[in-house]
Amino acid sequence: MYLCERMTELYRYQVAGHVFELVLPEGDALAHELSQYAPFQIGETEQEPVFRLAVLSEKPQWGEFVREIHQDDDGSEILAGHIGDKPSFDFLLQGRWQARLMTETSYREATLYIEGDRLFSLNDALMVMFALSTARLQTLLMHASVVSYQGAAYLMLGKSGTGKSTHTRLWLEHIAGTELVNDDNPVVRIIDGRAILFGSPWSGKTPCYRNVSYPVGAFVQLSQAPFNRIRRIKGIEAYVSLVPAVSGKRWDRQLADGLHETENWVAGHVPMYHLQCLPDRDAALTCRNAVAPQVEASEQKTVDNNEAIAAVDSLLKEGHKVILPVKGQSMLPFIVGGQDSVELVVPEGPLAIGDAVLAWVNNSRYVLHRIIEIGGDGHLILMGDGNLVGKEYCTLGDVVARADYVVKPDGARTYLYSKRQRCYWQWWMKLKPLRRWILAILRRTKYRKSI
Repeated sequence: MYLCERMTELYRYQVAGHVFELVLPEGDALAHELSQYAPFQIGETEQEPVFRLAVLSEKPQWGEFVREIHQDDDGSEILAGHIGDKPSFDFLLQGRWQARLMTETSYREATLYIEGDRLFSLNDALMVMFALSTARLQTLLMHASVVSYQGAAYLMLGKSGTGKSTHTRLWLEHIAGTELVNDDNPVVRIIDGRAILFGSPWSGKTPCYRNVSYPVGAFVQLSQAPFNRIRRIKGIEAYVSLVPAVSGKRWDRQLADGLHETENWVAGHVPMYHLQCLPDRDAALTCRNAVAPQVEASEQKTVDNNEAIAAVDSLLKEGHKVILPVKGQSMLPFIVGGQDSVELVVPEGPLAIGDAVLAWVNNSRYVLHRIIEIGGDGHLILMGDGNLVGKEYCTLGDVVARADYVVKPDGARTYLYSKRQRCYWQWWMKLKPLRRWILAILRRTKYRKSI
């Protein structure tokens, strides 16, 4: 909190990497109602805010409000228009006028006057300003319910009343390791060629204000049906499913162009599905099995779901990076089955000893293990980091993908082939005579819950 010259108090927040500022009149009771913003509050920073919103203590003199569009979401209404050349927004609740937001055409400076429900009005105003000010910054404020599962985020899309929150609740109840990230207004941003999901201080009727981020695993468009069935959607169908879930001022050409560019990239680079479903356990499992197929990292367990691996192979050939949850303990201590996921890619160059690959081995099963030997005829020998005996044999043509990153449940990523990680692995190989005892200790202590 900071004191400004005009007897106001300044609050600074960061959502999805974007900084914005809120200015309240000194002593405003709203200051005591901002708990949902606390996880996102930051101190002084050199980063420029994308916008600043000042809450007014006195009603200004306005000109005529010209309405352009009306949005009604279950009694929460927004009237968008302009007063003179300045974009303006009126907020209504159950038909009663609550507040007016007025902004510069740059969407960087705005004022808010409130006569009704103060927190409701402030939340709506901040969401509107966030969506407008970031529309050209490869950022999408979504209307979705989202869960995290083994290091990736899965967004459920659909009209109000479709059952988005119900479906994520089914994931939470029936799929171990699932956590709710946001139940109404998460943020998706493209960073370094990857779609990243961020929590936000806006989460509808469910208080879930988490300042976390995960790579996006998939979008799932929901529709009610008397059965459970899921299919992959692409192209224009994927784009059309995504657009209604994005908040924005589409009648402003510059903002619309920015949104379209980001939406087009997301629809073409992130897997999207259509799930027709019932509100039951099988719906959640059907969805999980399609969007987050499991792979075993063990020489003793096999992947009998060849369709899942075929789906992974198809996504990789289309140029996607695939995040795949890992089961089994044969890649300890570098990959912890039941906790970690891996980011799979099609390797651009030749494979090398020490690469962790997903491959069809011994003409019988898929495993995720390290290459320990490469023959001149293209034959490979694989072995799990956590295995003391047992090797697998395959050819270069049997390799589906290489694992480049280990993704932890909190979204943290470790590059497997950094200088440090390669050094760790080389030392681990040299410790083979002692590995039995090291692994026994690890399995009884650090990794006990994952076994």
